[in-house]
Amino acid sequence: MGEQEFQTKVLSELQGLRTDVEGLRTDVEKLQTDVHRLQTDVEKLQLDVSGLSNHVKAQDYKFEVDQRGSEAMVRMATTIIIPAASVVVLSSLSPAITALVSAIAHQGS
Repeated sequence: MGEQEFQTKVLSELQGLRTDVEGLRTDVEKLQTDVHRLQTDVEKLQLDVSGLSNHVKAQDYKFEVDQRGSEAMVRMATTIIIPAASVVVLSSLSPAITALVSAIAHQGS
C-alpha cells in the first residue's frame, strides 16, 4: 500500500467517523427533545392530578354539606311531622272521645 492509498484510506475513515459523530449528535439532540417533551408531559400530568385532587376535595366538602343539610332536614321534619300527626289523629278522635265521655256520663245519671 502506497502513501497515497494510505492517506486516502485514513481520510475515508476520518470522514466515516465524522459522519458517525454527526449522527450521534443528531441522536443526542433528538433524545434531548424527547426528554424535554416528556418533562412537559409529566408537568402537565402533575397539574392534572393536582386539579383532580382539588376537585375531589371540593366534592367531599359538598357531600359533607349535603349530608349535614339532609340530617338537619330529617330532624326538622321529625319535629314537625310528629306533632302535626298527633294533632290530626287527636282532632279526628276528639268527637269520638267526647261522645264516649257523654255516653258514660249519661249512663251514670
